[in-house]
Amino acid sequence: MDNELIKILLIDDDEDDFVMTRDILAEAENLGHELEWISTYQEALGSIAENRHDVYILDFRLGEKTGLELLTEAAANGSRAPFILLTGQGDRETDIQAMKAGAADYLVKGDINAPLLERSIRYAIERKRNEEDVFRMAYYDSLTRLPNRTLFLDRLFQAISQAERHESMFAIMFLDIDNFKRINDTFGHAVGDRLLIAITERLHSTMRKSDSVARQTIKDMFARLGGDEFTVLLHEVKHVENAAKVAQRIIDVLSLPFTLEGTEIFITASIGISIFPQDGRDVDDLLKNADAAMYHAKEQGKNNYQYYRQAMNASAFEKLTLENTLRKAVENDELVLHYQPQFDITTGKITGLEALIRWDHPEKGLIPPVKFIPLAEETGIIFPMSEWVLKTASRQCNIWKDAGHKDIPISVNISSRHFQHRNLVKSISESLSQAGINPNDMMIEITESAIMQDTETVLLTLSELADMGMRMILDDFGTGYSSLSYLKRFPIHALKIDRSFTSEISADPEEALIARAIISLARNLKMLVIAEGVETGQQLRYLQDYGCNEIQGYLFSRPLPTDDITEMLAAEKEGRGVGRKILDNIMGNKTETPVP
Repeated sequence: MDNELIKILLIDDDEDDFVMTRDILAEAENLGHELEWISTYQEALGSIAENRHDVYILDFRLGEKTGLELLTEAAANGSRAPFILLTGQGDRETDIQAMKAGAADYLVKGDINAPLLERSIRYAIERKRNEEDVFRMAYYDSLTRLPNRTLFLDRLFQAISQAERHESMFAIMFLDIDNFKRINDTFGHAVGDRLLIAITERLHSTMRKSDSVARQTIKDMFARLGGDEFTVLLHEVKHVENAAKVAQRIIDVLSLPFTLEGTEIFITASIGISIFPQDGRDVDDLLKNADAAMYHAKEQGKNNYQYYRQAMNASAFEKLTLENTLRKAVENDELVLHYQPQFDITTGKITGLEALIRWDHPEKGLIPPVKFIPLAEETGIIFPMSEWVLKTASRQCNIWKDAGHKDIPISVNISSRHFQHRNLVKSISESLSQAGINPNDMMIEITESAIMQDTETVLLTLSELADMGMRMILDDFGTGYSSLSYLKRFPIHALKIDRSFTSEISADPEEALIARAIISLARNLKMLVIAEGVETGQQLRYLQDYGCNEIQGYLFSRPLPTDDITEMLAAEKEGRGVGRKILDNIMGNKTETPVP
């Protein structure tokens, strides 16, 4: 250490302090050094991130911020370099704060001389080196220098936290060298160890260059758990198939021969992949599932990779192809909206329209939402898709208003994932404004399950929408966990009775009692009740007897394209409404039916 050149960065907003420090260091004849000076907080933060210096000397006062703040932020960004804090006067409280923040030493400017500053610099560097030695022993594998299990688990916890914050995916892989025991038995453990080191070098060559460090987030990393078991963390996976590409790259590079002690050695690897969040939302599940997928890869003949989910293994190509085409559906104008009318149960007039998305696939034709909405939720495609639905439904609402249909709002379903998005209220407001319609022209449908996922966030969002003048419908009511207290707190305009109760209302006395209780509860809370899935006249009559307000279902109309709805609205405006005709037909043929 005596003969090495020590690179020092002084962070101080006073040029006089820089001159003083430079002159003091010049008197330290045994301290070979280079001194660089930076005067601003932000410049210093950027320079620290570059990790070009051996030690940092920083002033306690840096304009509006402090050296303590800089030290804390640098440490949070991953810096492990030694810091020496300078202050104008001795202060025990500041001294304690500096040590807690991670400073290696604390000096008072007026008391600094060359021997003291040299000793402080050497002490800070030596202390940091000792800390680094302890850190390496605790968190790195001694043979391969890869992160060990402890460090990998720490990074995995961070990756989960980051992915939840950004609503993103990441992948982990379990990698096992096939038949490694045979290599140890044949060539000895010394050769086996050298092979593990060579494998590590090959693994590093497969790392995704563009993603190795991204926005000071979690790095892609390999780790050795022990023996011939390795793990891989791919911190940000845009598409599920990206993990497969990395896995195949690893398999390909490891299949090339290794030359050790003049002998060519051939190996293969089996890899299991699990994806956050669909294959697990915590460390244990992700590791367990990746490990299970790895053993499945061995069962499939080794030298291959497998995703955790068997269903994905069986139809991986089809699903990945569907995902790729779904991502392009919005920009390729393949999405369409159908609308299902809701009718007043007494007059048969249309009271609203529910917007329902369909995918007009260029080869497969109309694909119902049950086939692609779960995939959209899983991959995050649901966000641009929901934006498209909001904008399209808003524009169509304005068209129908201009045609004279002013009191028929359109309701739009918002997914539970989208409800966690901080820009949802802004997005809805912009869609309405761009289309030139009022908030009371649109209604938002949300499920009970979405409410229960994050009650306070949803309550805040719904309250903001209600303040705008929008009305909310609680969909699929009766299938979730809503309590009376939730119904009283949330600004809900209407309840929708789930179709599972409606379908059995005339056949199952218990289902009928549940439907009657829901209607009674809603009316007491001054909410409208909409029964969905109404398909028979008998169901209609029961709902009339119970006091239901509105109905929706195939008895009156299935979801229809925009042009068909336009004709239906025009017919009703001219007094030829389909709802009134159906009601008259059913009520005219009414038969006595016992009501439980």
